Order: sequence, then C-alpha cells, then structure tokens
Amino acid sequence: MNVLLISLLPTTENFGVKYLHSYLREKGYRSTILFLPRHTPTVEKPLVEFVGSLRPSLIGCGFMSCEAPFAAHLGRFLKETYPAIPLVAGGIHPTIDPEGCLGYADAACVGESEETVAELAEKIKNNQSVQGIANLAFKNGNTVQRNPVRPLIEDLDTLPFPGHLPSHSYVYHKDTILPLTLPLFKRYTRYDGKAYNIISSRGCPFSCSYCCNSFISKLYGTNRIRKRSPGNVIEELRSVIAQFPDLILINIHDDCFLAQSREWHQEFARDYKRWIARPFIVRSTPLHLTEEKVAILKAAGLAWVTMGLQSGSERINRGVYQRNVSNEQFLKATSLAKKFGVSGYYDVILDNPFEEEEDVINTLRVLQKVPKPFQLQLFALTPYRGTDLYAMMRETQGEQQDVPVKNYFSYQPTFLNKLVRIAPLISSGLMEYLIAHRNASHARALLTVLHFFITTFLEPLSYFYLMLKGFNNRLGLTLRIALPTFKTKMRERITWKSIT
Repeated sequence: MNVLLISLLPTTENFGVKYLHSYLREKGYRSTILFLPRHTPTVEKPLVEFVGSLRPSLIGCGFMSCEAPFAAHLGRFLKETYPAIPLVAGGIHPTIDPEGCLGYADAACVGESEETVAELAEKIKNNQSVQGIANLAFKNGNTVQRNPVRPLIEDLDTLPFPGHLPSHSYVYHKDTILPLTLPLFKRYTRYDGKAYNIISSRGCPFSCSYCCNSFISKLYGTNRIRKRSPGNVIEELRSVIAQFPDLILINIHDDCFLAQSREWHQEFARDYKRWIARPFIVRSTPLHLTEEKVAILKAAGLAWVTMGLQSGSERINRGVYQRNVSNEQFLKATSLAKKFGVSGYYDVILDNPFEEEEDVINTLRVLQKVPKPFQLQLFALTPYRGTDLYAMMRETQGEQQDVPVKNYFSYQPTFLNKLVRIAPLISSGLMEYLIAHRNASHARALLTVLHFFITTFLEPLSYFYLMLKGFNNRLGLTLRIALPTFKTKMRERITWKSIT
C-alpha cells in the first residue's frame, strides 16, 4: 500500500502532512511526501512521470485556503491523468469547505486526519467500502455525504514525531521533482533549516471570528487544549538535535503556548535548559502572559514572543473579532516582555471593512504606548469560509455574493496602513503630526519618504537588534541566524506573490 502526500505550502514546514506521513509509516504503509512550493503549470509533466513511477494507491493533498485555487487545478489534472487513483483533500481548507473540494477530489477529510487516512488506506488495500469512515465527506450519487467526526486524539504523546527532514520526501525544484536532499531542504525551509518547528499542544483557548479555530471549536463542540507531556516534547527535541546538531533556534507553534499550566512550564523549562539549551520562540495571548510564566521560560531560553493586538479599537476586537482582550491587558503583556528582555512580535490586522478611520487611529495610539523596540506582523483581513467573520461579511454584502480569499500578507498601501507599518520606529510626536495632517499633501510626501527609509534600512536593523536582545546579546549566535532570517523574508515576499 503506497500513499502519496502532496503539500502545497511554499515551504517544507507543513505540520499536517509531516505528522500524517510519520503516522502512516509507523502503521506500516509506504508513505511518500511531495512538496510543491512553486505553483506553476510546468509542474504537470514531471508530476505525471513521478506519479507514474511511484504508482500510489492513494493520493492525499493538504492545503490552506490561499492555496485552494491551485489545489483545484492540480486535483482536476490528477483525476484526468490518473482517474483510478483515489484523491483525498485534507488540511484546514477542506475541513472548512469539504463540499467545495469535491468537484476535483474523490473525498475530503474533515478535522484531524491521522486515524482517518490510515483507515482509508487500509480499506483501499483490502478492497473494502470507505463510505463509513468517520471524518470523510464524499459524493454519494448527486448528494454529498458527510460522515460524523471521530473523537479527537486525546493522548498526543502516542503520535510519532513529524521530524525535520522527513524520509522518503521529494520536492519540485527547477521544473524537476527531486529527492529532498539536505541542500534542497535548506533551500525550501525557512531560516535555511536552522530553526526547528514544533507543537506541544493542539487547540486554542480563543475562538476569534477570523480564525479557523472558530470553526474547529464548533465542529468538535469544544475549544479545549490537548497537551503533550513535557517529557515527550523534550524527547522530540533531543532526537532532532542529535540528527541536526547545527540547529540554532526552536520555534514553538502552539496557538497559545503559555496556556499550559505553571507546573507544565516548570518541568519543561528545567529539562529544556538541561538538554536543549537553545533560544526559543512562543506564541501567546496577552491574557496568558503572566510574570511568573515569563520568568520561568526566560530562564530556559525564551527569546521571542508573538501576540496579537489585531486592532486598537476595542469595538472591533470585541464586536467583530470576538476577542475579549482590552488594550490595557495587551499593553501590560508587552511591558512584561520588555521587563524580562523578551523580544516582542505583535500582530495587527489591516483592511477591515468594518473599521472606520478612527478605529485605525486607535490602533496607532495603542502602538505608541508599546515599549520599544518591537516588531509588527501585519495581515490583510482574509475571511475564510466557515468562520464567524465570513458569515458576518456575507450578511453585509448579501448572501448571494461570494467573499474571495486573498493573500493575507498583501494589505492596501493606504496612508494609515503605511503609518501602522512604521509605528514601531517613529516618535509619538511625529506619529500625532502625521495623523493630524493625514489629508495634507505635505504629510503624504513626508510619509512616503519615511516609509521608504524605515522599511529599507531601519526595519532590518531593528529586527537584528531584537534578535540580539532576545538571544541575550550573544552576537555570534545572532549573526548565525540573521542571514538565513533575511533570506527567508525576501523569499517569502516573492513566493507569496507568485502563489496569489
């Protein structure tokens, strides 16, 4: 039984596909990963040859909503070329919109996929009916059959580790499909592969209206967080470091790592400092960032924390985004990060049709109060099917009008958006001057000059300084990760433009 898993993310960092690959191989199936980081028509010829030589009994394709148009094109091409090979769509987009995927896929996997795809592979292997498999959606005649979701995997420690460079992996490179060797892995992995991505939990305590978690919590009837044991997390890190001793940074991708208990963090920090001893990055909500937890984690190597402000308008945060976090709570969390020497990377959402100009100005004024230095990660508001925000926008625009998915990194170059971008690197006085004169031609000319100078020169220098501070002023370590970081950022700008 040979299973081909295709990843459409622009990098090799696809947790879902990697976990599924390692799970299938542990169960005795011959799983192969194909990474397609470039979405071009030239992939078709080498893909035909690759699938023909591999002869899989099942193809699974995992993708997000921004990759859905290419997934549809690829799915139709595969079904036309190899109609006898079952094709199943998986990932967050098929979970949210399985019906939309059934025009080009034989089935869509809704929710967690490890047990579902393993059962599907076993049924196909034994020529048995797949109609009763939980988590699957498929066409039954002219209707769509959606089977009930199976219970969530409770003991995450039982799952095999996804790994850094998975065995039996291939990548589409220069119009050719090649084995994923270490040089190619570095080329298609962020930070040249010197950062390891890991999750210690599944789930988020929030269900923000724009996030897929708002759909997931409704799908399963809970937003409870399932946690791995600290020992299991450390075991994964020790195994990957033994294989890749040049790893510099550990990037923990939990939706809210600080939602773990104090006892969990104490055990993790103790063993992390002993066995891993590398800087690490976490994500948190402002409500979970406490002085006690930050102190525990900083002593173990916490370098960066990512948190969401999203909007400085509490009307928008509470009424539109369904985030019950006040500006004061956000600012308190940023002050704690500053106090413990943890570099801050804060999220802001732009291009929200529900925001008035004054809402964006409120965001600017909150950012004025954030302790400097810090960096912003800016997103264009993108409504995903199945989320509460999507329903709100459909209601506003009319039920018959679709809401297109767009590149969430491409926000509009408006005056206030540009001002948000440079907010970490200008004074409050200059900020207020530009806000007050935002309709004047001289202010627009001044902002154009400032925006160019800051984004070209000061922003990279600030990022380097924040890395240095987060790494406790270890210049050698900072230099080793700085070049891969800047290379990654330049690649991402090009790649995301090509995808969308």
